[in-house]
Amino acid sequence: MARNSDVMQPFRQDSNFAYLTGIQSPGFACAIDSETGHFTLLAPKLDPQLVVWMGAQPSLEDLAAEYGADACAYIEDFDTMMASNHNGLSIYTLPENAQNLQELTGKRSTSGGLHFSKSNELEDAVSASRAVKTDADVACLRHASAVSAQAHMAMWRGCQAGMHEHELEAEFLRVTLGGGLRHTGYPSIVAAGRNAATLHYDQNNALVGKDELVLVDAGAEYRCFTADISRTFPVSGNFTAAQRDLYSAVLQVQEHAISLYQKGKGWKEEVIRPSRQLYCQLLLDLGLAKGSVDALLDNDIDKLFQPHGLGHFLGMDVHDVSPSGPVPEQLQAGHVVTCEPGLYFVDHMLQPAYEHPQKRGLLNQSVIDSFRPFGGIRIEDNILIQPQGNHNLTEAAGMVKSIEDVEAACKAGS
Repeated sequence: MARNSDVMQPFRQDSNFAYLTGIQSPGFACAIDSETGHFTLLAPKLDPQLVVWMGAQPSLEDLAAEYGADACAYIEDFDTMMASNHNGLSIYTLPENAQNLQELTGKRSTSGGLHFSKSNELEDAVSASRAVKTDADVACLRHASAVSAQAHMAMWRGCQAGMHEHELEAEFLRVTLGGGLRHTGYPSIVAAGRNAATLHYDQNNALVGKDELVLVDAGAEYRCFTADISRTFPVSGNFTAAQRDLYSAVLQVQEHAISLYQKGKGWKEEVIRPSRQLYCQLLLDLGLAKGSVDALLDNDIDKLFQPHGLGHFLGMDVHDVSPSGPVPEQLQAGHVVTCEPGLYFVDHMLQPAYEHPQKRGLLNQSVIDSFRPFGGIRIEDNILIQPQGNHNLTEAAGMVKSIEDVEAACKAGS
């Protein structure tokens, strides 16, 4: 993809292709025989003059050995090779890649030759496979988590009032790039103070105030597998009493929800609903809301303070694929799902509620206004569902989240 007239954006491999082949370089394709499993790798044939600019390219034999292919050929020879051995064969492609493959090989669907057919069934099969992580997949996620956790805590240690948010982002990138992870899985969110009330804030250009909280949502990729970690920390190194109350409530919801991340649990009724019930009770305890838990649930009061979902699949995409989409229907062993409750003070959500005939009587505006400068808090971990229980990949990477541990980590750099 062009960045400007003659400079390209850094290449990032298509997730499905990386999953099937492990190849990180552009211009490749592959063909897998659905009956025999025979794997043919198709490589771009580069102009020899490009060696001056790009370096020597591996031979077909070297490529086959490196990626475990049964055969390797140049893409430009694919149509001839297939027509001579499999004339009339249908070639099923992932819907988003059909046009690309036809352009690469120079072939169109023709009678008597090769037939390219978009296959939703193939896409569903790949999505189902990607949703259940192998040991190798988990190893990649572990490494991405380990480096990302180090980068998060380096930000805490280096944070000082008067810095810009992008200076904190630069520290994250310094550690992840230094650890060999050249890509982030998504644009980093570094949001100080009120900016944390914008859920996908990515301007990262504001000054950081001494009494503010900073919400950071950032994760780096390893072999296309990304971490997705959120933490909220105090610029001063110490949470105020009010900040502690809010942070403790979010942490309590997260710890309860993670305990529900169990094989066989239905997502909506057995994970989301009890998590929402606890969330509503804590809104009452904090004085942000009034009435009963049932009244808050019936009027979606919790969604005013947490407008996003509790979690999503994680893998090669930050919102990873599955047969049910990015959110599970029922948890299975091998799923990796984020757990990311938050509590935000979003004017766009709250102002209409203050005027709503049912909702306004359930909200304590004066208390809400007192918390409003904090912007928002989110705590996000990545959870592997196991045959028995679960495993927190983020905690296993050394990422702390208790109030005491966060404060201690912030002060480690002073």
